[in-house]
Amino acid sequence: MARKKKHRSIVQEFDDYFGTGTLEDWQRLCRDVGLDGYYGSITQCRKALRTVHVNIRDLLDAVRQGQSPQRFANTAQLAAYTVNTGRFYPRWRIKEMGPVRALMRRIS
Repeated sequence: MARKKKHRSIVQEFDDYFGTGTLEDWQRLCRDVGLDGYYGSITQCRKALRTVHVNIRDLLDAVRQGQSPQRFANTAQLAAYTVNTGRFYPRWRIKEMGPVRALMRRIS
């Protein structure tokens, strides 16, 4: 039960951070993960985010502290970090076209 509650709070925290999913929300996410440049559409933001490897829970912590999250060079490094730290985002809570989908990577 405690694990479900923890997952629910992480999901809610990301939803609160991201907002309603406007272009401005997507652009803020791009900036917060350290992407430079201008992205004039949600599609451009999604494509740009595919190149970024960050732990979603670390992203939320970094935003809360006014910092940039740690970025990894590739999926393998992100996977190793995530497994070692246990800082997973609940896969079953991913919305089909939402921002979490753009940041998710296959870990196993």
